[in-house]
Amino acid sequence: MIDFKEEVLKHKDEMLKDLKDLCLIPSTLDKSTAKENQPFGENNRKALDLMLSIGQRDGFVTDDCDGYAGSIDIGEGEDCFGILGHLDVVPTEGQEWDYPEYDMTLDGDTLYGRGVADDKGPLIAAYYAAKIVNELDFEKKMKVRIIFGCNEENGSRCMHYYFQHRPYPKMGFTPDADFPVVYGEKGNCHFIIKGKTDDDKVVSIHSGRVVNIVPDQAKAVLKGTDYEESYNAFLKENNFKGSLEVVDGNTHLFLKGKSAHASQPQLGNNAASNLCHYIASVTDNSYAKFVDEYLYNDYLGEKFNVAFTGEMGALTVNLGILNYENNEGSLTLDLRLPHDSDNDELVKNVDEAVNKYGLSEEHDIGPALYVDPNSELVQKLHESYVQFTNDHEHGPQTIGGGTYAKEMPNCVAFGCEFPGKNHHMHEENELISLDDLLTAAAIYAQSLYNLLKK
Repeated sequence: MIDFKEEVLKHKDEMLKDLKDLCLIPSTLDKSTAKENQPFGENNRKALDLMLSIGQRDGFVTDDCDGYAGSIDIGEGEDCFGILGHLDVVPTEGQEWDYPEYDMTLDGDTLYGRGVADDKGPLIAAYYAAKIVNELDFEKKMKVRIIFGCNEENGSRCMHYYFQHRPYPKMGFTPDADFPVVYGEKGNCHFIIKGKTDDDKVVSIHSGRVVNIVPDQAKAVLKGTDYEESYNAFLKENNFKGSLEVVDGNTHLFLKGKSAHASQPQLGNNAASNLCHYIASVTDNSYAKFVDEYLYNDYLGEKFNVAFTGEMGALTVNLGILNYENNEGSLTLDLRLPHDSDNDELVKNVDEAVNKYGLSEEHDIGPALYVDPNSELVQKLHESYVQFTNDHEHGPQTIGGGTYAKEMPNCVAFGCEFPGKNHHMHEENELISLDDLLTAAAIYAQSLYNLLKK
């Protein structure tokens, strides 16, 4: 029997060197440097080039799909098994890290840095797993194609483009979620709510940079200077961290929250809705009052009357971005929808709330992912996980997050966060234990061996 963990350990130093090089690139979306062949900015292009060069260094066939995504073919054959990972990361601005954000730092047995868990680390683990299996002498059903995109965190336009120009693999997984195996992902819905007000007290409100993160800070400017007592009382009553400063006759408010992934808003503390709760108590601003009435202290959609729990769990709501200035504003909601929720009823109820405040909305709804949990792909991946870990307690599951698994048929999410672990993805001090990363690589190798052998 092949000891895949031992095989992975032989490549540990190479893996960590490649991962560190990737983490040193701050590959966040940068529209200011976007151009032909680098549609998501200069640094995302650099990360793509680096990953392609890793495949070329190791003698594999690579493909650059116009800067949107790339691939590395490992092995031979017409059919291929796809492994889909992403090279882009979420920004760190405003966060307080204990380690360099855009680097890979090994402290004890723990790796820290943006991307070590989401998703550069898992992508490198899967790449080395495929390399290891390719070197084994057995007859394989198909080759492995490692596909990596540069826009997963901001809508997955990378993979949409890739599959418009390249064929689908026969089956596959993305190492961008949880073990044991994820066969279902909630649908994703974004509401952009806009409008104007005639409020004369609120100069501006700003919070959030990307819709799929719970905002961890919010700022506002109010006309006048009579807010110190009420704001300090608000902070104390709710045990919030914040500050107040009077500048040129205006009051500048700052509020600290806690970030979390939008698929798990209960793990965060939404600074945008919290600050609007205060502003709604001291002004008649319709934006703040809308947020206060329908979004404050509610991530389940109960105030919109859209709460629902199905096989995939509960519908969730996150206020991800809010910008208001010069009596005009826009806010963006990120909802995660179980595959059996009533989306028509959802839109109707949100519209009623929006109309009540004289605002307008536009929305888009992405489908949920649901792969039969009894399918060959799900069962074989789960069997491989159990074979390696002897974990019989945790079975195939569904999640609220959205991954590349939705981008192609017969694809699921597979690792690499183990049950009971928290990688703090999208948060400060993103991390993964070195042993977990190496074990994940071994599980991926075991899985590919089981799936590819004739």
